[in-house]
Amino acid sequence: MIISSLVAMNADRLIGVNNDLPWKLKDDLEHFKNYSMHKPIIMGRNTFESIGRPLPNRTNIIVSNKLESIEGCYICKSLDEAIELGEKYTNDEIILIGGSRIFEEGMSRVNKLVISWVNAAHLEGDVYFPEFSIDDWLEVSSENFDQSDQNEFAFTIKEYIKK
Repeated sequence: MIISSLVAMNADRLIGVNNDLPWKLKDDLEHFKNYSMHKPIIMGRNTFESIGRPLPNRTNIIVSNKLESIEGCYICKSLDEAIELGEKYTNDEIILIGGSRIFEEGMSRVNKLVISWVNAAHLEGDVYFPEFSIDDWLEVSSENFDQSDQNEFAFTIKEYIKK
């Protein structure tokens, strides 16, 4: 079973500001949509609240001790419970989509990283991806996107598998 983290971050590992993304990258959102389609996605409560609704054509699983029920979503009390539930909906891949606590807690279980490296240094923010050593990962693909009217910053989507 592949358990992946799907995330956009800059070199400082910034992933969020005020419960939102720190950039506008239409091509990255399109990649997120296409990559996660028809797969179980696991997120924390804050990430769900920033999205504001269940994402269509995916099994939406929220890890929370506060939420009781949300139409179109499963609520789990722990990441382990969420992964176990996700395994019932796929033989392929379960995707962690944030936030920082989900990424941090899941790092020991994740065997694939899909990172959109955003070329934007020294931005203000308050949510970061956990520290990790890129040397523990093998890059298997890379695709560059230029800054444009659709993308506030240039970025590169790289996929890594655990060595």
